[in-house]
Amino acid sequence: MKKLIQYSLIVFIGGFFLFFVFRDTNWSELFQKMANANLYWLILGVVVSLFSHWLRALRATQLYSAMQYEVSVTHSFYAVLVGYMMNYIIPRAGEVSRCAALSKTDDVPVEKSLGSVVTERLVDMVLLALILGTIFLLQFDLISSFLTKTLNSGNADTQNAGLPWKWIILLGMAAISCLLFVLRKKLVKTALFARIFVMIQGFGDGLLSIRHIKNPFLFILLSVLIWAGYILMMYVCLFAMESTSHLNFVDCLTVFAIGTIGVVLPAPGAGAGTYHFFVMQSLLLFGVAKEDGIAYATMVHGIQMIVLIALGAIASLLVISKQKKKLNEQA
Repeated sequence: MKKLIQYSLIVFIGGFFLFFVFRDTNWSELFQKMANANLYWLILGVVVSLFSHWLRALRATQLYSAMQYEVSVTHSFYAVLVGYMMNYIIPRAGEVSRCAALSKTDDVPVEKSLGSVVTERLVDMVLLALILGTIFLLQFDLISSFLTKTLNSGNADTQNAGLPWKWIILLGMAAISCLLFVLRKKLVKTALFARIFVMIQGFGDGLLSIRHIKNPFLFILLSVLIWAGYILMMYVCLFAMESTSHLNFVDCLTVFAIGTIGVVLPAPGAGAGTYHFFVMQSLLLFGVAKEDGIAYATMVHGIQMIVLIALGAIASLLVISKQKKKLNEQA
């Protein structure tokens, strides 16, 4: 019952955002915009994205090796593709499916490979936080100006629009930090702090597990390259439409980060609806019309979904074939 409620909530969230994004859409105009897009840039974006997924598979082999399991990059790549395919079909099923595929090809216990996935996710969270922090510093004025205009639309009183919100927020964060430091002795005795401390300790232990890898520097480098590839994929796809081709790389960082929030939120189809909404909203920051933003988000999400489901299905068949071959050899 609990899982049914969770899945129902996920479907509701995705459905709500899909309805909100496409409720006033002129479908013939939308299809025309996508038909006029330069397919070359979209294909190039998919190639870059697949290379990033391959790097993710390569990075994972380092974690498997640290657990004394020698997994080929090819088998790891199959597992990654299966995981992405399942994420589109069943929300949040990708990690378990990826580990199950690996257990069939290389006998890596699911519980152990799940532990490696947790480490990967922790590293990815740190890198994403760094990207968001960079964007906060580089594009704060643009984002705050957009939010101010949006919140004050139809309101003649915009006297607060010129407030230095960046410094107000930074000073506020500094004040909160000082307050926490002053009250630290009282806070450490609370049950809430104890739970938070356990979570932080677990987070730190997960990151420190990288020390057991043969080449930690390579692991970190691959992690950076993976995210660089995902950003580059989005940047390349911007050239597919004339209305988005004027955006520079820093602009793309903003679109990528906000769009990633849409993927992280629970929604079916690996961000169907939520991704479209956040990408469309982020493109509005740079003067891209709502209709063009929806077309761009639909193309990028759609072509990724089609390619990954197709390759995931092929990878699933290859995994089954490898498992049968292994069983026959053992017989």
